[in-house]
Amino acid sequence: MAIDYHKEFKNRKIKKPNMFIAHVVQFVFKQIAKKRNTEFVYTEEYLKLKNSQVIYLCQHKSSLDYIYLFAGLKNLNMHVLCGYQNVFQKNIYKLLKSLGVIAKMLYQPDMQATRQMFQGIKRGGSIIIFPEGIQSTSGSTHPINPATKNFIIKAGLPVVLVSFKGTYFSRTRYSTDVKKGKITVTFDKLFSAEDIKNLSQDEIHNKLLQKFKYNEFEEFKNEKVAFYGKKPNIYGLDNVIYKCPNCKSEYEFSTKEDVMTCGKCNFAIKMDEYYDIRSVNGNLPFSNIDEWYKWQRKVIAKEILSEDFKLSSLVKVGKINVKKLDNNYSLLYHGEGKLTLTNKGLTYEGTFEGETKKLFFEPEQVYSLTMSLQYDLDLYYKSEYFNFKLLEDEKKVAKWMIAAEEIHNLHDTTWKKVSDEVYEYEQ
Repeated sequence: MAIDYHKEFKNRKIKKPNMFIAHVVQFVFKQIAKKRNTEFVYTEEYLKLKNSQVIYLCQHKSSLDYIYLFAGLKNLNMHVLCGYQNVFQKNIYKLLKSLGVIAKMLYQPDMQATRQMFQGIKRGGSIIIFPEGIQSTSGSTHPINPATKNFIIKAGLPVVLVSFKGTYFSRTRYSTDVKKGKITVTFDKLFSAEDIKNLSQDEIHNKLLQKFKYNEFEEFKNEKVAFYGKKPNIYGLDNVIYKCPNCKSEYEFSTKEDVMTCGKCNFAIKMDEYYDIRSVNGNLPFSNIDEWYKWQRKVIAKEILSEDFKLSSLVKVGKINVKKLDNNYSLLYHGEGKLTLTNKGLTYEGTFEGETKKLFFEPEQVYSLTMSLQYDLDLYYKSEYFNFKLLEDEKKVAKWMIAAEEIHNLHDTTWKKVSDEVYEYEQ
């Protein structure tokens, strides 16, 4: 009988990680961190907690943050909360099980994941959470899930903040090329157990936000650190920066060597080894990529208010194949059709699981359509995972993601509030 890996992983009882395997993995990650010039900083307040049961809250600048986090941990008796789709891969499924990893449907309420987190706490383990859910797109903070403060209060454990400096520049969201520069990982106490008892929900959230917020470009503004890889630092930037500030055209950018050029008006910028940008041809109104990306969000936030706003593309629709593990997130495509996004919601029309179907996703439940460099959009919706692979207009993935997030904010005032805290719409 075929194994249902989803049920096996989600329904298992959480046990202590296999400490031998955990130490082997940490040893390997320490060697990687050493090669990438990583410094670990431990405050006195954290060192007093190093053998205690705690909640780790981690910034998420890069897809490789887990390497530096794991390399620096002083206590491996812990459980990491991980995005559901990242678990079901042939080469890591059993490893993640042995390490006590807990899979969660991102953004969505996930009672099974919550139960497993408290199982881990009950048996004496620490919990590791990335409260932004996804890695940073432009080097600054994504919204901090408001459920984070509720979990902190209910768990009642001390809280440790893990902050990273240099991990976004070492591997940006727009390229898979890994750069060598300088990385700093800091472990610091954020809340004591007594703080959790005495502070209100708002006080906990506000202090967390104050300490957690980051901007990689600002952090390196006065400390020039070069980052070098196999490809120029600008390579792939046109995957997330798509709107020209000069002629306002979209999807016309392309990169060559250290220059990105608009094919419509010939506006061009250069990026150096410090991720500094300067104009080659035309006026550049932004001092860094994060400002440029946030300007695109501000433009879209206005565009979606129009009744005529629409994005559409031919797509393949996929889901996790829970019966078989392979090396591509176990994706199994179930059909092909048209995906349409308006301010009324997301619609898929086409074939699905052997039938012609129309699927509608309510905007208050579509927190994001998370992009990948393979021109995929990931969607978590009511405890289900969907993958949409764009078959046309592939360069539009970033706009799809931002537009879905901003449309969600029209329908969810709570999430709009935490978005306002980090996206600086008025700047």
